[in-house]
Amino acid sequence: MQFKKIAFLTFFITIFFAACGSDNSKNDKKVQNVEVKDFKLTTTDAQTLNIKKLDDGFAFQEYKGKAVLVNFFATWCLPCKAEIPNLIHLKDKYKNDLEIVSVLMEENKPNNQVKDFVNEYNINYVVTNSRQNATFAEAVGGVKAIPTMFLYDKKGKLIQTYVGIVPEEMIDVDIQKAIK
Repeated sequence: MQFKKIAFLTFFITIFFAACGSDNSKNDKKVQNVEVKDFKLTTTDAQTLNIKKLDDGFAFQEYKGKAVLVNFFATWCLPCKAEIPNLIHLKDKYKNDLEIVSVLMEENKPNNQVKDFVNEYNINYVVTNSRQNATFAEAVGGVKAIPTMFLYDKKGKLIQTYVGIVPEEMIDVDIQKAIK
């Protein structure tokens, strides 16, 4: 019985603090020497998000006056899938003050497959499936593991970075700081 408890605890800790690797080696060569300051990310609903690089963060043109949590993920990543219910809850809780933008880190994924994923998990926040996703990932400082999230306050200043799956309570505390 003691062995089962230890094995379960070890498994839980491994999954809880895990992050999926991101194969951006091809992307690194493409965007390494390019300084892009304006980004146009396309959502799964064919909307355009206009994002401008600032000295200390990013301005999300469509979300002025709101904090923004940017989530880099892949549809095959188990920790990414595990955090979706937390993100849905946070989006509901802070619907007037927070936007969540999930940036897909899979190249050439058909948009209909991404939409199916969004519907399957009842995702209530924006998901981008754009050619500029990898360039944007480099601009935020590089995404080496997924899930990785960046929280920006209402003025676009970076508040916090999260690598791997993070408890909702930790993100919640930081969101409260970001929306002040």
